[in-house]
Amino acid sequence: MPPHPPTVPFVPVVIGGELATYTLARAFHGELGVRTTVMTRGVPAPVRGSAIIDDEVVPGLDDLDEVVAAVHRVADAHPGRRVMLMGTMDWWVERIVSLRDRFDERVVVPYPELPLIEALSDKERFAQVCAEVGVTHPRTVVLDPDVPESGVPALLADLRAPLVVKPADSPAFHGLLYAGKQKVGYADGVEELLALRRVMTGAGYAGALVVQERVPGGDEQMRVLTTYSDRSGRVRWGRMGHVLLEDHDPGMIGNPLAVVHGASATAMADATRLLEHVGWTGWANFDIKVDPRDGREHFFELNPRLGRSHGYLTAAGHPVATPWVREHVEGLDPYDGLETGPETDDWLYSIVPVPLLRRYVTDPGTRERLARIRRTGRVVRPFVYGPDRGRDRRLAQLKNDLLYARSFARYYRRPVTS
Repeated sequence: MPPHPPTVPFVPVVIGGELATYTLARAFHGELGVRTTVMTRGVPAPVRGSAIIDDEVVPGLDDLDEVVAAVHRVADAHPGRRVMLMGTMDWWVERIVSLRDRFDERVVVPYPELPLIEALSDKERFAQVCAEVGVTHPRTVVLDPDVPESGVPALLADLRAPLVVKPADSPAFHGLLYAGKQKVGYADGVEELLALRRVMTGAGYAGALVVQERVPGGDEQMRVLTTYSDRSGRVRWGRMGHVLLEDHDPGMIGNPLAVVHGASATAMADATRLLEHVGWTGWANFDIKVDPRDGREHFFELNPRLGRSHGYLTAAGHPVATPWVREHVEGLDPYDGLETGPETDDWLYSIVPVPLLRRYVTDPGTRERLARIRRTGRVVRPFVYGPDRGRDRRLAQLKNDLLYARSFARYYRRPVTS
């Protein structure tokens, strides 16, 4: 018997077949005892052969009319049930929300309105909101596309190198293809930044660039904060994760790969102030970096969804599917009588193989904590789930581990701590 069986029949539907899709389906199954329908163009390894997932192959997912039709086909196949529609990537969340008015009354879209998502996903606007409410954010300059190269040095004069360079328009950047493409760019000075800008412009990127001072420190200075705001805009819950290792593949750089619980009253207060200022609802996921020089917590960005590493919450007993379903499907208070795990707990959620992780954890205290967690066996891997033990699941975990071993051998042989 699942701990939180739903009182209203429903079927969760997730568009996209990434690792985060599987861990979200795992949460729905573990908390509520329901199977998840996953829509993909094919059936990728993270969801292939799962006993808790129903695959719905939709070759025309780029066609929004086909998306609407496919969602309604799922509703037709489950008469008497609501359909809760979700995405595990930012651009899918935005597309789903843009289609909200085209779905019939059977379909629930549990995200804020599109203008708010677009505003807070825009790195320039996010920096402005941080400034408005007094949340620490890296020193930032927005380099608009119409600024000539001759004007760039003066515009960036107040920023200290090295610089971090990000596309302000992430969805537009996502579809670009060019040699050496990186999710986040770095430049040691103006000349390197201009060279990067030329490459991106040549590939078709027409948006602004967000240029920031790099906050020093390695992966272990990173934090992830996940919060839930109810439909009135009040922040009801949040938990911090202490990142031990990030992805260093150029196309995925910065994604947390191993997380243990942390705690920060100041970060939670900052996030609450920001979210309630803009009227956010539902899940939010913040990337934060602690400056080793003064301990200040710099908020980098807000993602309008559960983060890719949300398994750190499930590992420690925090329900992530249940509050969503209670509020958006059942019409109940999301946390009334709902038990969550303790604020800090010694659980590790690791997407990478744990022996590989140990090579990159350098802080002595963190290494001891990691060793203690391993001794107690409180380690959660994304594809290792008792009710879903089929051959394809074992192959998915093996493939995942081999890919990361190869990626780290290629892109990040030794840990960087400065």
